[in-house]
Amino acid sequence: MNLFRTVCREVAPILLFVTCVFAADAQPRLRPLPAASKNAKTGPAVGEPIPAFEAVDLAGKRQTFESLRGPNGLVLSFSRSADWCPYCKTQLVDLNQQVAAFRKQGLGVASLTYDSVDVLRNFAKRQGIRYTMLSDPESTVIRAFGILNDNIEPGNFAYGIPFPGTYVINERGIVTAKYFEEDYRERDSAASILTRQFGAGGLEKTTVDTPQLTLTYSASDATFAPGRRITLILDVEPKPKMHVYAPGVQGYIPLDWHMTDTASWIAYPPSYPASTMINLPVIHETVPVYNTRIRLVRDVMIGQEGELASILGPDRTLTIEGTFRYQACDDKECYIPKTLPLKWTFRIGKLDTQRVPAELQRKTQ
Repeated sequence: MNLFRTVCREVAPILLFVTCVFAADAQPRLRPLPAASKNAKTGPAVGEPIPAFEAVDLAGKRQTFESLRGPNGLVLSFSRSADWCPYCKTQLVDLNQQVAAFRKQGLGVASLTYDSVDVLRNFAKRQGIRYTMLSDPESTVIRAFGILNDNIEPGNFAYGIPFPGTYVINERGIVTAKYFEEDYRERDSAASILTRQFGAGGLEKTTVDTPQLTLTYSASDATFAPGRRITLILDVEPKPKMHVYAPGVQGYIPLDWHMTDTASWIAYPPSYPASTMINLPVIHETVPVYNTRIRLVRDVMIGQEGELASILGPDRTLTIEGTFRYQACDDKECYIPKTLPLKWTFRIGKLDTQRVPAELQRKTQ
């Protein structure tokens, strides 16, 4: 899975100078991969330049990386179709909800599909799209990026689509992060990308105060469609003169973030920031700890509609639960380990299934 999941190498300081280390996706998949996802390609690697490209926007104007980028670069999302692919249409709408947040980071925002300008214009008007949608009907740009889905046979109406994914590209045209999933039905939420890439804050925050620390937990998204990869967030702030033990400590209980097992979503391993080695003169030990505010994040892949049906509430709410365990000490005393319950409640939307008028739909070639 690491082949398909390339995320931030370095994130700007958020509460603490941190290098993000995202653990390997070790959990089993929710379902077998569909044939259309086999041998997925993700294009330029992190650290590599993107190819020069040119594509037309909804006004028929030719756009390039230089015309699309903001002062800090570009978020460029490749999708299969804004007509017949419900996963793609839902993703394009999701991206639209975070345009202002990406622009605040100095990034331009654009999407690209093999759809005609007329198809994109119809979709953009219906959904109020506020970023640049690019038309690549001959799949020239898709081929240049090396992400053409060659599972589709020429002559099929879907021939020419890309393997879907999103690039974050800096102002020099270098890929700084990329977000691709093996299953085309699964997509990273735009808010999750903002959280992982830029340390964006979470929504629906819950704060738990203990004598040793303050825990605030939240999530990148409050509402999303099935098949989304979202990010859960724990902000942990030890009280003055307190420390908690980091993973890898011997003889003490390290932080442990446990998630409930389920067949309706996958919780991927959490990332832990770099710890601080401190000397404990009372016991003559040097141990890894956290003694300042830190952020822990972990991704959750939400199942498809059928995988959620049995656990959704009548108002389409989904509850995800877990626990946070820690052992805290000060310079004189170690305290009894504590386990705090965690609970997130989300509202699950539906996929966009509305198509463009028949006369605009792409026919077999």
